[in-house]
Amino acid sequence: MKDDDFQVILKKAMNLCSKSEKCVDDIKKKNQKWGLNPSDIDKIVTKLKEEGFINHERYAHSFANDKLKFNHWGKKKIAYALKSKSIEENIIEKAIDSIDEDLYSRILNEEISKKHKTLVNKEKKVKKQKLIQYLTQKGFEYGKVFEFVEYKLKK
Repeated sequence: MKDDDFQVILKKAMNLCSKSEKCVDDIKKKNQKWGLNPSDIDKIVTKLKEEGFINHERYAHSFANDKLKFNHWGKKKIAYALKSKSIEENIIEKAIDSIDEDLYSRILNEEISKKHKTLVNKEKKVKKQKLIQYLTQKGFEYGKVFEFVEYKLKK
């Protein structure tokens, strides 16, 4: 690739990264769509890392908070999604640990209440199963889900 072409694509990638957090995986996929070969993609990624446009710790923290607040995902689903984007395990753990527990519990309660309202005319055992299944699919930890569902159904 000519140096001029490289600079144009690098600026395009920098612009993309400056609008929202991106990880290496996101940038590689985008560059493949732009038709770049693997060695050129690696050069772009290296330059973006050097310039601070890509930072996996910052990305993982932002991703975890956004998925919790906007998608109401649990920690397990967030961690799985970060793993699928090739984020390092220790960075995933830090991002998960940085989640505000009060907010997490509040969102879990909201999800329980929302789902509970849809389960009319069901016996208690069926409601419990449906709630637990729904919340574990959203990535909330089984133990925490079980505890919160038990409390909700006692009311």
